[in-house]
Amino acid sequence: MKFELLCIALVFVFALRGAPADDTAPLTLSGWGIDSKDPDTFCAEAAAVGFDTLITWSTDPVYLAKAVEAGQKHGIGIYSSLAPMGGLASFWKKTYPDRPVPWQVMTEAQNAACSFIMAGENAYIIPYQFGGEPVMTNEVLGNQIICMSDPDALALLEAQTDAIVAVAGLEGLAFDGFGYQNYHRCHCERCERLLEEYMKAHADMSAADAEIECFRDMLVGYVNHLAAYARAKRPDIRTSIHIWPVFAPEPLYGNRLDIDYCGQTAAWYMLWPQEKIAEYSRIIAGDANKYFPRQQGVGMIGYYDKPGKFPVKDAERVDMELRTMVENGCRAIQVCGAADVIKNPEIAVVFGRYFK
Repeated sequence: MKFELLCIALVFVFALRGAPADDTAPLTLSGWGIDSKDPDTFCAEAAAVGFDTLITWSTDPVYLAKAVEAGQKHGIGIYSSLAPMGGLASFWKKTYPDRPVPWQVMTEAQNAACSFIMAGENAYIIPYQFGGEPVMTNEVLGNQIICMSDPDALALLEAQTDAIVAVAGLEGLAFDGFGYQNYHRCHCERCERLLEEYMKAHADMSAADAEIECFRDMLVGYVNHLAAYARAKRPDIRTSIHIWPVFAPEPLYGNRLDIDYCGQTAAWYMLWPQEKIAEYSRIIAGDANKYFPRQQGVGMIGYYDKPGKFPVKDAERVDMELRTMVENGCRAIQVCGAADVIKNPEIAVVFGRYFK
């Protein structure tokens, strides 16, 4: 019951909105991804571009210690990350070998759409958004995500957190992949029951609104619980996130999270209009403290140097996106992937103009 109450609890809303972003604050750059084979060289190259922090998807304490050492040598803070995806599924199978992984459940139509999207090279041919704001009917994420209503899965994430925060010198913990595979909700039996209870407790709401708020608050409560858990274990730990996959009913819900650095997409891998980049940047920066005073809004820019799979962003395009984000209040920027920036000399120069 205690866990279920956590899942459906509403986030407390402060009456005052956050102040406008401080345009005199220093620009900072965080990157997703570290070369696992040679973290020292990678950190040196990242420092030359202007990165302040790097996030690794590894949770291995031995590797994290090496990454921390390399980061300290080159003045870069290192974050490890939690994700309710494949790595957690492997942990689950080792812990509960006789129990199926509690993946989120989608509808038959959504499962069929997923099979089509992931078949062959379809994801690179159709206008698939890879977890960004969908443009196709029944568009879903190709990655499976573990259900956030399962208490044993939460306990495993807490255990992973214990190991991560115990790494000496690690600056922070980042969250990735916290969302819904269908961008809206989970249809498992437990989630259906939780929704039914939520609707009974909010009889004044329409069914559609109740569904949105129930699963939004479940997601928000889940991340906030893990962030608070990490701080309880190590009060000086910093927390970060990239809001991905998108929560389609409310794409910019990130200011509801009680974390230090909330990365929300301002410029996706696809070529968003400059007007949208500007609008999202203003919201990300200006509304960061609407609910929690600790949060700094972070604009995320997607950059992959993978012609034929992702749209090509040349130096002029990347400069426009960064300039638009900064001019509209984003003093902290997050990019995925860091290696794609570092390994492309022209793009590295563009980032260096802002962050070195």
